[in-house]
Amino acid sequence: MSLSKSLLFPRLRTGYFVVRAIQTTPSVSSGHHIEHWWGHEKAAGREIVGHGVSGEPTYQDRLDYWYPAIRFRLDDDVSKPLRVKEKNDWKNLTPEEKKILYRYSFKQTLAEFEAPNGYWKLIASVVFFVLSLGTFYAVFLNHFVYPALPPTFDNDYKEAAVERMLTLEKGQFLGPAKYYDYENNRLISLRNYAFNLVLGLLVLSTIKLN
Repeated sequence: MSLSKSLLFPRLRTGYFVVRAIQTTPSVSSGHHIEHWWGHEKAAGREIVGHGVSGEPTYQDRLDYWYPAIRFRLDDDVSKPLRVKEKNDWKNLTPEEKKILYRYSFKQTLAEFEAPNGYWKLIASVVFFVLSLGTFYAVFLNHFVYPALPPTFDNDYKEAAVERMLTLEKGQFLGPAKYYDYENNRLISLRNYAFNLVLGLLVLSTIKLN
């Protein structure tokens, strides 16, 4: 068995997925983490500077709560002298030293946080992919799964049904016959129907007044 298969088949066991579902450590050691959120696995050794949004020792960049509970980076030989120096007058700190202190406490500035990152392209691609997948699935169902539509959905049948209603309901005040001109064999537009209705009401009111 090759090395790739020997690594793949043990992971296909059901027990492996159950165990991995309840584990909190990453399955593969990697330096990649979520960009704007660091959980408990990276909180060790970082100074807790506040309550945070939830009271947990986690780092998270949030626009509505810009005060994480821990610092972004661990203190090292570069930041430790500056931590002592910042306890005194900040006028003694140079702009570069202030920037270093900021970068050790926060991952990015507010301008960097609000800058467009192109993530909308990924969201749009996923949305269009789901829509296209649903469309193709609906087409597949209509052509290969669902039975054919009954003949009552054909246009010829609908036209015949309308003609039957016009014939049987001739002279009625309500229904399709009200909007059909039997003398000219055509439908009456709503504008003409409204005009004729208003004109008829005016004539009736004039007759009653006389």
